[in-house]
Amino acid sequence: MIKRSYKLTTVMGIPIRMHLTLVILLLYVAFTRGLTGALIAVGVFASVALHELGHSWVAIRKGCHVREIMLLPIGGIAKMSHIPSRPRDEFLVAAAGPLVSFLLAVLFWGLTFTGFFALLFINLLVINLMLCLFNLLPSFPMDGGRIFRAFMTPRLGRLKATALAARIGRIMAVAFGIFGLFNGQFMLILIAIFIYNAAGAEYRAVYAQHRSEEWFTIEQQADVSVSPPPYAQKAPPIWKAWTKKTNAFFNDLFKNWN
Repeated sequence: MIKRSYKLTTVMGIPIRMHLTLVILLLYVAFTRGLTGALIAVGVFASVALHELGHSWVAIRKGCHVREIMLLPIGGIAKMSHIPSRPRDEFLVAAAGPLVSFLLAVLFWGLTFTGFFALLFINLLVINLMLCLFNLLPSFPMDGGRIFRAFMTPRLGRLKATALAARIGRIMAVAFGIFGLFNGQFMLILIAIFIYNAAGAEYRAVYAQHRSEEWFTIEQQADVSVSPPPYAQKAPPIWKAWTKKTNAFFNDLFKNWN
């Protein structure tokens, strides 16, 4: 039976799964590029899995639950219960992935001097370095976009920081798409579409959360303000002043009617 995804292994209690489309891609590379091409492709997605595990390791220590890591032809996705709302925690979770990719690039750079599989290690060195730098672009919801939002949240608030990061992400996604279209980079076009849609979805999620918190705050304030008579005497001065002005207004109104 053909499944949508296949479980590869479990690390830190996190299932790592490979999507069917990635299985097809790896088989295609193996048939068209030979053993070396297949090894490079496997090394790339192993690097992507480690990149996502870097995010997941920090996220777990910040109280997030990581349901699974899904490997796709366009990269990897760590599916978490939520993204940390504290700017410092979001920065650490977002920065962990590119840091892992950079350390892998350093590791493969050292392995190139061993002489064995030098071509493989050089390719993986370049790919991990590109993975690190590409993810650091301030294109939300990639790692660089989340780092940008973490820096802007204390200045603008989470909702406005998300809106700004999402807008920049969509602009860069359009730029990626145009570049990919004119240079025949089909994979870059797919990545651009993913970034554009994901940026909008992330903003809508944060906006809905903001509205629900705002609604809860208003309801809380209403419960405190609309108090039955014994507690009304303890109302804050601004409430008493407003009540006094309202009573005076209606007294004048009724006086004119009479």
